[in-house]
Amino acid sequence: MECLVDSIEKDLGIERKQLVLGERCQWVAYVPVKWLNSLKERKLLPSSCPRPEGVSEAEIATFLQPSVNKLPAGWTRISIQTLRKSRLAYHISRRSSSPPGWSDEAGRVGGGLDLDTVSGFMKHVADQNYRNLWRKAHGSYIRPHTVSMEKPGPSCLESVKGSLSRLLGCSFIHIGGDSSLTKEAGPYPSPISQGTHPNLLPAEALLESAHFLYVIQPFSRYSLRDVVTYSPAKLASSHAKVLFILFQVLQAMRACHREGLACGSLSLNQLMVDERLWTQLQLSLSDYERPECAELIRGEAGQQGGERADCSGQLEKLPGLLTDWVHGRISNFSYLMGLNRLAGRRPGDPNYHPVLPWVVDFTVPYGKFRDLRKSKFRLNKGDKQLDFTYQMTKEAFVAGGQTGEQLHVPHHISDILSDITYYVYKARRTPRSVLCSHVRSQWEPNEYPASMERMQSWTPDECIPEFYTDPTIFQSIHPDMPDLDIPAWCGSYQEFIDIHRKLLESKEVSLNLHHWIDLTFGYKLTGKEAVKAKNVCLHLVDSHTHLTSYGVVQLFNQPHPQRLVGGSYAPPEAPAITRHLKDVAERCSEIRAASPINGVVPETAGSEGAWPVEQDSGDHSKEEDLEEGTEALDSLSAFDESLDQSSPAPIGNLSTVDPRSLVSRMNRNQGAANHELLDARISLPEGFNPLQALEELVKLDNFLVRGLYSELPERTHTDQTRELSFSQLVQRDMQAFGVLIAEIFFAHRLKALAQNAPLLDRFLAVRKLCLHHMKEIAAPLQQATSTLLQLQVSPEELLKTRTHRDQVSLFEYQPVFEGLPPPSPSQLLSPCCPIISFPFYFNSLHRFVCIYYSHWAEDGDQGRDFVFSLWQQLDKLLEKVQPEGLEILLPFILGLMSNDLTAVYAAWYFFEPISRALGPRNSYRYLLKPLVGVYEKPGYLCGRFYLYTDCFIVQLIVRLGLQPFLNSLLPHILQVLTGQEGAEESQVLGGAVDDEEGVSASPDSYSSAELKGAAEHRSSSFVDFSSGISFSDQAELTESEDFQNGIFLSEREQESVSLGKLSDKSSNSDASAEDCGTDSDSKERLSLRSTDSNRDFKLMEGFLQPGDEEEEEQEEEEGEGEVAPESATFCSPPAPDPRENETLTKAGNLDEEEDEELSEGKEQKILLDTACKTVKWLSARLGPTLSSRYIVRNLLRLLISCYFGCEKHQFVSMGDDNLTHVGNIYERRPVLGDLIAKPVLECLMYVAQLYGEPVLTYQCLIYIAYVVGPSNSWRLNSRKEAGLLSAMVLTQKIIVYLSDTTLMDVLPKINQDVLLPVLEVLTSPNTSFPSRVQARMALCVKTLSLIALVCLRIGQEMVTQHMSETLRRFFQGFSIVSDLKHRMGVSENSRVGLAGLSDGTELGWDLAALEELEVVFSLEMAYSAYIPFNCLIGDSIIKNVLPNHDHVWKLVTLYQETVSIQSPESSQPISPDAHQQKGFALSMRDTLVGDDRVSGTFGSVTVGNRIEIPQDTASEGLRSAQVKQSPNTLGFGGSEEDGSLKQELPRSARMLCGNWLAYWQYEIGLSQYDTRFCFHQIRLQHFTGHSGTIKCLSTLSGEDFFLSASRDKTVRLWPLYNYGDGTREMEPRLTYSEHRKSVFYVQQAEALQQVVSCDGSVHLWDQFTGRPIRIFDAFDSRNPVTAVTSMPAPHCSIITGTADSVLHFIDPRKPGLQHEFRLNSSVTAGLIRCMAVSPSGRSVAVGFSSGYIYLLDTRTGLIMRVWQAHESDILQLKTAEGNVVVSSSTDHCLTIWKESDQKPFHHYRSPSDPVHTFDLHGNEIVAGTAANRIGIYSLLGTSAPVAMNKLSSENFRGTLTSLGILPAKRLLLLGSDNGVIRLLA
Repeated sequence: MECLVDSIEKDLGIERKQLVLGERCQWVAYVPVKWLNSLKERKLLPSSCPRPEGVSEAEIATFLQPSVNKLPAGWTRISIQTLRKSRLAYHISRRSSSPPGWSDEAGRVGGGLDLDTVSGFMKHVADQNYRNLWRKAHGSYIRPHTVSMEKPGPSCLESVKGSLSRLLGCSFIHIGGDSSLTKEAGPYPSPISQGTHPNLLPAEALLESAHFLYVIQPFSRYSLRDVVTYSPAKLASSHAKVLFILFQVLQAMRACHREGLACGSLSLNQLMVDERLWTQLQLSLSDYERPECAELIRGEAGQQGGERADCSGQLEKLPGLLTDWVHGRISNFSYLMGLNRLAGRRPGDPNYHPVLPWVVDFTVPYGKFRDLRKSKFRLNKGDKQLDFTYQMTKEAFVAGGQTGEQLHVPHHISDILSDITYYVYKARRTPRSVLCSHVRSQWEPNEYPASMERMQSWTPDECIPEFYTDPTIFQSIHPDMPDLDIPAWCGSYQEFIDIHRKLLESKEVSLNLHHWIDLTFGYKLTGKEAVKAKNVCLHLVDSHTHLTSYGVVQLFNQPHPQRLVGGSYAPPEAPAITRHLKDVAERCSEIRAASPINGVVPETAGSEGAWPVEQDSGDHSKEEDLEEGTEALDSLSAFDESLDQSSPAPIGNLSTVDPRSLVSRMNRNQGAANHELLDARISLPEGFNPLQALEELVKLDNFLVRGLYSELPERTHTDQTRELSFSQLVQRDMQAFGVLIAEIFFAHRLKALAQNAPLLDRFLAVRKLCLHHMKEIAAPLQQATSTLLQLQVSPEELLKTRTHRDQVSLFEYQPVFEGLPPPSPSQLLSPCCPIISFPFYFNSLHRFVCIYYSHWAEDGDQGRDFVFSLWQQLDKLLEKVQPEGLEILLPFILGLMSNDLTAVYAAWYFFEPISRALGPRNSYRYLLKPLVGVYEKPGYLCGRFYLYTDCFIVQLIVRLGLQPFLNSLLPHILQVLTGQEGAEESQVLGGAVDDEEGVSASPDSYSSAELKGAAEHRSSSFVDFSSGISFSDQAELTESEDFQNGIFLSEREQESVSLGKLSDKSSNSDASAEDCGTDSDSKERLSLRSTDSNRDFKLMEGFLQPGDEEEEEQEEEEGEGEVAPESATFCSPPAPDPRENETLTKAGNLDEEEDEELSEGKEQKILLDTACKTVKWLSARLGPTLSSRYIVRNLLRLLISCYFGCEKHQFVSMGDDNLTHVGNIYERRPVLGDLIAKPVLECLMYVAQLYGEPVLTYQCLIYIAYVVGPSNSWRLNSRKEAGLLSAMVLTQKIIVYLSDTTLMDVLPKINQDVLLPVLEVLTSPNTSFPSRVQARMALCVKTLSLIALVCLRIGQEMVTQHMSETLRRFFQGFSIVSDLKHRMGVSENSRVGLAGLSDGTELGWDLAALEELEVVFSLEMAYSAYIPFNCLIGDSIIKNVLPNHDHVWKLVTLYQETVSIQSPESSQPISPDAHQQKGFALSMRDTLVGDDRVSGTFGSVTVGNRIEIPQDTASEGLRSAQVKQSPNTLGFGGSEEDGSLKQELPRSARMLCGNWLAYWQYEIGLSQYDTRFCFHQIRLQHFTGHSGTIKCLSTLSGEDFFLSASRDKTVRLWPLYNYGDGTREMEPRLTYSEHRKSVFYVQQAEALQQVVSCDGSVHLWDQFTGRPIRIFDAFDSRNPVTAVTSMPAPHCSIITGTADSVLHFIDPRKPGLQHEFRLNSSVTAGLIRCMAVSPSGRSVAVGFSSGYIYLLDTRTGLIMRVWQAHESDILQLKTAEGNVVVSSSTDHCLTIWKESDQKPFHHYRSPSDPVHTFDLHGNEIVAGTAANRIGIYSLLGTSAPVAMNKLSSENFRGTLTSLGILPAKRLLLLGSDNGVIRLLA
């Protein structure tokens, strides 16, 4: 390869150290991005490629490895393919040399035929067959006898250059300064295209030098080989993924063939894929090179010959490699390195470096051998630790399987060699910067193992080859890190390497190495053997779907054969024999010595095989006898061999004897000796096995056959030569494509095949596998594989067509095979082609994906246009796509939703159609996390306004499900009301908690658990491509809809609005850009309702245990950062409805106003206003319980965050614009937090107006009492500080809306639980505020304003009676500091610092708190507080109430004197009795009741609530406290509405009262962890309208409407809203009366969002208009429909069961039947009574009248199981998650079954009457009987029902016939035989 490296270094200027040979016979280069951009943009090669500065060669080598993700900024990797121009100096024939049976237009379609149509495809087939047959006849009969006059085709070099330029969209750049290149006219017959085909890997540049062509392409990390090798689960879910990859490959091949370029011998390495399975083909141009055509000098040609061998990837074949190792022909080291190469391990890759075993531990001289039967990880960690890891992960896996989340997989080891261990091994040779970035950030050289003994004992991973080959690995390049010590018994590093290598090759290691291979590369990596060996590897069992370029590869699935070392079957020492055997052997020797051989008798001394004559047997020792016995055994075999040999001439020293006498004597003696030999025994060594060699040979052969699928013998090739044609290249491409298909499915069986093996070897390997394992190939691809590889023809006969040695194709296709011409990409892509059945939606899907990759925009406007263009394609695609196609499409949608430029628009456009296609389960799993990410993403996002409109929110509720919306998305909508970034607030909260401790700021239910549903998604990534969906969207609602009448749509919209479509009819968001946020609408728009809730808070302090308060508080403080991730990032909305705008944009009619950028303030106002209106709309839609549990609770928690932080306590000046301010009764001094809290308070008050005063008194006031209640710690934290301020503001707001009676009822609690605790903190000298003076001042003003409001509301008399203690506590604050000064002897007027007051610290007082009190309770505050209350209750009363009245009056007088000094014109002092004389007139500004001039309603003499103070008494304010106030007024000022004392809550038809109030109080009082269904028989509503028995009840997805089917032949749609006190009768919203018989089934189909009902014929109708869509009559009048059910989304089928036991599957979108399954059985099952489909849609359970249950696979119709579940009629079936089936029968049994278990999981028996109706609620079964009993059972299998209730006649009349559950609200719908439906709690 030196020649290629030199050429790249010379021509491109890239240094050798920046290059590495890749896996696809290409070079990978590490280059600067600027260098590459210059090459692309300027079309000029820079003079040289810059070198990386400050980076070592080791680091560069690391960066070049595929598994390394992070590269230094400004650097990238590129792929370089080189072509030797001298090897392209041959011609490619277009016609004359075409093989018989192949068309000239191979791969193309001439004449403009459209192969997508049947007529075009048939014309193409006929034309090609005719041409092919003609050419075959011409080639056979004419061409051999004629002289060809055809001109030679173009040269390969010219053809390749022209095709590459056209195909890749760029021309060649000449480099190297060769002037001859510029003179050559490039053969470009057609213009260069503007862009590359999307499925071809694009080229960065095409370069040409004097001798080479260079193709520069981007480096791709993952190939299809990586997917099938390291991430096989990526393709395991469906065959559609493989089909789509092959579809893209064929698209790329067709594009190449049309440009006259072959793709090469396609391999898995050439297909580049990404996480979304988008596939790009990298052309293998090296296949064009023909070495025999090289025109280089001899020396260079010789070099290149070796280079091509190297580029082939070291094509060792594993069977031969294995055989050589077993028989000892290669070393252990060579064999192990070969296995590493076959496993794909790359030297130098820190994640995937080759591994070798540690063989000794270096503790003794020459080491102690390691147990190779156990992994190094097991030896290090121990069996106990591995068992613990496996057991723990197994338990977690089982638990995760029940919840649907399997985060843990049982395993023992995680990897064989980790990257950290690799760097520790090579620490002495690795730069310090690399070690700090991968091992540990701080440089600690002493932490690395110092010796080989320590290294071997420390590491749990295997060894690396360098410790067996490289002596420099021990030498350190770091001055502060010593060399790696070697054992003392080695004198040098080289000696250690030699000894270590000899140990690896030792006999002990060789005999046991096969065990280590089984653990590392073999069968002990998976299955039972892996568990037994404690070797379960995480990478092989975690079923990961993310792409990776490294992992653990299993090469063998059979036990590896043992190496034959020396052979125990041929021991070097002779076996021991007995003495008797020796004597017999001696006699045999004498006999044989005397026996004639061909008439002569040889002498014993001259016979090599004879036993030697024993001269002195007595002198021989015992050992000598043993040796002689051994020689005797050898003589037997030698004698037998000598019998077969003849002597050509007489031998000397022979005596002549009579042959006949000798023969007779010898026969007698030999017979006796043979008889004695048979009785003799041989003592063999222990363990001796004479059949060992044979057994090892059998084992080896079995391993080769079963484990490696031994290949056919290599075939010889003829030496015929023939000119290469393009048709042969295309043939080769199609054959390689067939091999590629097989390799995808046989990847686990072909791991022993070299990655870059020749096409012929690959072909032979997959052919053999296809013959034996054809079923492993996907069914849609089996025929294609058979056709492309010609499996019906034997390989010998097939390869006969390989006529010459250099033929590129494997064989020649027949001109016509099965009526079709030879295969081509265009032919296979045709939907009419029977070879490959690609799904019909692949063309649309591919077009969508091509637009995705080809038109990606970088700016926001183009991003919106880009999403819109994709959305236009999406609707058509979703009409065709199947569930398998959605798995391919979904990653692209999620990618758009996670990109900042397209996130908002992708959510707006794509969510509804995608979720509609996915279904509720899949939408929840896949779409929820990206949606949360869009809401959570901080910063500016274009069009974010749209995600808060009601039309989008209703889609979220319907499509995702109500519970996921409430838990995960609703908190983000609410947090926008605070107008702040979520990330910023989280940082403030997190920073404030660090120095705060011991104070509980709010109830535990309002802290970390409150918004956990959203916070848990904060760290989620968007690479999770799971599934999930929700019910279809209800139609949009307009402002004209009458909410109180429960109308879905206005009448004019019922005909025009279609389900799930966004239209311009729109939402309250249209007006939000114009309005200011005040909601004047008295009629709310209706929408879908919520599901169950599980986030509750404790209403009273008693819910917290005394010992748990600090723990709760600590959890709250630590969790603040993730509890409230606010996402109020504001953006500019283009227009009210973006889709309308997009249409206008496309038409060129976009208004100029849409292009104007709104100011940030206006954007914020629009977003706040939209969110505020949406929250109000949700409050009305969700109902009282869900609104209180999810909206009110979160709003109360957010209210605290509005005052969190010292900046929120700054007073703001309202100016002269008279803007409204929050909570301002006493004076106009709002803080910044008041402005932020205004939308939150507005929404809270709206909920109170909707549902009445209980929301304020029962929920809000209790929360306030908890917030301000005393804590366990004396220290005040920031959260508590904000809670006090928010409590005062909210209490003031609540009091305004309370009636007089209610106010007096709750006044004692307000005083005791709110005001007094706040005053305790406000006037405490022991506690300082975290925000210091500013917070205490703000709290003082808010508290004073609240006290004033209460006093004005209740009047003078009631103030004296109820508020005396409160006033006394407040005014006591003015005396604290003065009393302390008095005790210290300091003048009260002195401004001496409080630091010198030692008494304060002795009393335990905080000096900072004292300073705050001195500043807050100042002269001005005394004046501002005392004068109004003096006017309100009178001088005499206030003197009696205030013990420190004299001191307060003194402060007031001092303040007046100060003001008089500053304003000389008004220097007259005031007195309490002179208020009326100085103009302190009290005037009433009534804002509610026009003629009521009494502010207090309990006999007060006060006539107003505004105290006007003359200008000469005005104050500029206290500068030190930054108090800004109005210069002319100091009193009860404010706007007309906010300054009012009292406002009546408007009467709403949905106000809580009676039974609804009791139910609401019970629900909000439950713990958030209590999800049980409790039935209390609280009657809420009843629905009348049916005249017959109620047969079926079905709740719609939002729980705001339900359907009922009755015997009166009608189906009715009912609204579900709280009206009245529980006795009100409701009327139906819609009645469907097209049925002719009694209706026994009604349900909403998930995918279609249409109603399915049945009376013997199936009706599909629109739930909004009541009009039928399709009616399916009985298929056989003699066999009516007896049961119906619908498939869950994304399936659209309706399943009907008829009386003849046949299941009919109907797709309402298509005519006719989809398919039908007949349930034939030898057992008489009876009639089908009921059916239930599993939540996944994979199976359907069918219940029969005989008690049998059939379980069928809905995809194949195969009966999975049949069992007799009951003894009589099955009444009802339900399915649940976890393959659970619940059945009830007339035999009084309610049984829970697991699909895979033979016995019932649990069995309930009712003693009195059978359960004839039931429904599921979580893990509970709510069942009803004909005796009007309601039972609640557990799905988990408890021994007794949870509860059993008998319905009272007062709450339910008639006989119970049907039942339905509202899971979110925990309500029960009960149908009776008299036609009345009742709603009970």
